[in-house]
Amino acid sequence: MYQLLSIVLYLVGGFYFLIFGAYVIILSFIFSHKYLYPTLPFLTRVQLFLLGAWIRIKNKIPNDQTYIVMMNHASFADVFFSVQPLKGKYTAILASFNFKIPIWGTMLRFFKAIPVYRKDKIKAIKAIKHAETIIKDLKYHVVIFPEGTRTTDGKLQKFKKGGFHMAINTQVPIIPIAVKGGFNYKPKTRWYIKPSIIDIEVGNPIDVSKYTVNDIDSLIDDTRKEFLKLLNEQEK
Repeated sequence: MYQLLSIVLYLVGGFYFLIFGAYVIILSFIFSHKYLYPTLPFLTRVQLFLLGAWIRIKNKIPNDQTYIVMMNHASFADVFFSVQPLKGKYTAILASFNFKIPIWGTMLRFFKAIPVYRKDKIKAIKAIKHAETIIKDLKYHVVIFPEGTRTTDGKLQKFKKGGFHMAINTQVPIIPIAVKGGFNYKPKTRWYIKPSIIDIEVGNPIDVSKYTVNDIDSLIDDTRKEFLKLLNEQEK
């Protein structure tokens, strides 16, 4: 049943994505991508609805300053989920393969998204430094998935250090966002979709001013505790 339904959802969602992508690209050429930000939550929510995901949001990201937005990574749709509670201008650090996908890759470049090469440590460090520049110069929020890749068992995975170095170097607070339901909806290990309610909960900002590079493990531990609390999980 889910397999047949998924084929229909992928076809309908794919058709909408072509229209959505054309809208973003054309308007970015004619005007500027900055005019698109107010419309993105609505446009992406329609995309998610057509792909069988119904969104419920608890709390919004404060609009008082720039944040590093960290989110757990369970589904292929997490980038669209991340847009829902955001305000202002933002970009994301994403796996490099995303930038090779037609239309999607072009859209990401318009929004100054940053490719990260998981197997190339030097390029990964350059990606973090680039993100730091965007935070300092453009005052964009930066979305990052601290696990680095999607979970294969539904549990929170070990965090990579790159995003935490970025937070300490820029002295920008971290906002944890917990997405609940994404693994049941469409995990990495399953091609078909199970239509689901997705709960997105924004946690409290984590002040990084008391941490130095020498305290990075403590910052990771404290952030992880916040995620586990939001996700109602126990440490593995």
